[in-house]
Amino acid sequence: MSVDTALGSEWKTVRFEVLEKTESLPSLSIVVSEFLVLARRDFFTAKDFETVISKDQALVARLLKVANSGLYGRSRSITTIPEAVVLIGVDNLKKIVYAVSSEGLTRQSLDNYDYHPNQGFWLHSMGVGFATKVLVEASSRCPLNGEEGFVAGLLHDVGKLVIDEFLPSGKARGVSREEEKEAVGLDHGELGEYILKQWNLPSSISTTVRYHHDHSPAGEMAGGAAALALAEGICATWELGKRIPMNLSQEVPYEQFQVLMDFLAIDASKWDQVIWDIRQSLVGLDEAFADE
Repeated sequence: MSVDTALGSEWKTVRFEVLEKTESLPSLSIVVSEFLVLARRDFFTAKDFETVISKDQALVARLLKVANSGLYGRSRSITTIPEAVVLIGVDNLKKIVYAVSSEGLTRQSLDNYDYHPNQGFWLHSMGVGFATKVLVEASSRCPLNGEEGFVAGLLHDVGKLVIDEFLPSGKARGVSREEEKEAVGLDHGELGEYILKQWNLPSSISTTVRYHHDHSPAGEMAGGAAALALAEGICATWELGKRIPMNLSQEVPYEQFQVLMDFLAIDASKWDQVIWDIRQSLVGLDEAFADE
């Protein structure tokens, strides 16, 4: 895919060395794309997961390690992928798959953005992924399915990995989209769209990532972009990724996010349940899936 096809007219403002840098990013595991395909099926088995997972030996090792850890009671050692899937359940399996498959990207430290230097970017990315999944599934207006919502949330800030190297060096701080454009010609959403297209992820995901700071121009994917924006706002209330360990006790005010809730056609009466579901999806994330 040519640069101008991926970005449109904006590509003319991008420094060539920025696009070169995108080529050196750690690749996203093929397992993620295949999981997205599997998630669209009405029926699947543990054997189907084995077919996909077995392509990534690092993922197999982590899966079996978790299955044999103290987190799960068992009478014997778990030695096969189907056994592990049955033991830990599909939801926990997905957490492990996405955590391990994206580690090469999200475990990196950023010098100029204000994430906690110890796994902050990873925790923020995973947290926004799970929050987006909850919101997508709660909305009657969102065109994404839950898995697509998660991957969009997981990778929404991938453009920052490149931009960080072109910003004036300094202490970690908030970086505006205007500063990003001044540094490389694009903001992190626009550059993220380009990167995800290069990885051949669905356009539903790349478009959602591009417009997650302004969903209005996103066309049919406006609902996905709005869900991602809301997820990031909720996680920001908890300063997810900015401080470790996580603290999810801070109340999240509905009034602050009412416009996005209305756009997503999620009734105000469901707000408490949505926040509860997001909290539940994040509990233990920094412990169960952190580096050991």
